[in-house]
Amino acid sequence: MKNAKRSKNSSINSNLNVSASIFIDMDAKRREVEQLLSDKRNIEIQIDQLQRDCKHEKQVIKQVADDRSSFTVRYVCESCSKVLGWPSEKELKQFFK
Repeated sequence: MKNAKRSKNSSINSNLNVSASIFIDMDAKRREVEQLLSDKRNIEIQIDQLQRDCKHEKQVIKQVADDRSSFTVRYVCESCSKVLGWPSEKELKQFFK
């Protein structure tokens, strides 16, 4: 009987150790994701500042990703990659030649 109790208790302790390890891993992953999201926000702020300060001296027509996971043709600043506007039908035809 002692052996049966001992093996049952060691099984419970083993499960507790695995559970605690899973929670620690989840916390570490959550912290890593939060840090990456924070880094992303900081990078986006830096890009926004660079684009605001840019003179947009040379505009080119490029395909850029839109919000719907597809591409659209737009005028883009060659220096800072900021989307600036839409080309005309004539310019689109020339672009796709």
